Amino acid sequence: MDRRWPIVGITILMIVLIYNFLTMVFKSDQKRFSHDRIYVDYSDYRHGSKTPKSGGSGSSVSSHPNAYKASREAREIKKSMFSNVMTATISSYNTYMNDALKDKPAPNADFPKARANQQYDQMISLSKKSVPTFQAGLQYFAAGNFDKALSSFNDALNNVDQMDVKHRVDIHSMMAECYLKMKNDDGYIQNKIRQVRMERRMKKILQDTFPDKQDKLNIFEWSTTQEASKQLLRMRSLASRSDSPELQLMLKRAELDLEVARKVTQ
Repeated sequence: MDRRWPIVGITILMIVLIYNFLTMVFKSDQKRFSHDRIYVDYSDYRHGSKTPKSGGSGSSVSSHPNAYKASREAREIKKSMFSNVMTATISSYNTYMNDALKDKPAPNADFPKARANQQYDQMISLSKKSVPTFQAGLQYFAAGNFDKALSSFNDALNNVDQMDVKHRVDIHSMMAECYLKMKNDDGYIQNKIRQVRMERRMKKILQDTFPDKQDKLNIFEWSTTQEASKQLLRMRSLASRSDSPELQLMLKRAELDLEVARKVTQ
């Protein structure tokens, strides 16, 4: 019997607490503000009544509908204040940046001054035009259909202008990638050589247009035989530690790039 009394006591305490809670929530005549918070009379919603009951002392019977309206207005005011603060902050930032940068030279002030060059103007104009067959070839390549990709790239090569050097570089580069995926070494080497020739043609046009930036145009030069040999040795060292297909493909590319370097430096 001694062990049951604590359980009985806890059960009675829980019943009392639940009863007090339900009485507080559903007591219909308790409509007051407590601790600066709005008391919501849930009994009105329980009985489906849309109009508050009359009578009783304390605040007005229509206090909680007005409180809801006031709450919405407060939220709108808060949003408006936040928007005004953000607008003022952005405006101050823009004003500060304008003052700080007003004496700075324009970003393009250091750009090289171009000489008048008709070939350069034509090359730039053609490079901005879309080549649908080239775009189709890229889609076929991404899908792994290298035969159709090669066909599309060939069509693009036949359709672009001879002065469209930029697109010709891209087309030969992608055709070489197709041949590499198809394990056609000759096709890869031939198109890489054509790509190098087009890049050198582009470099010559840029040199004539921007004579002050000769040192910036070395990016168009293919690797020397010595550089390609070093790259091949590095790839062989990596490939010897792994049978990864990606590494084997990179090793094959390094071997073929060495052959390209030998041919373009002759």
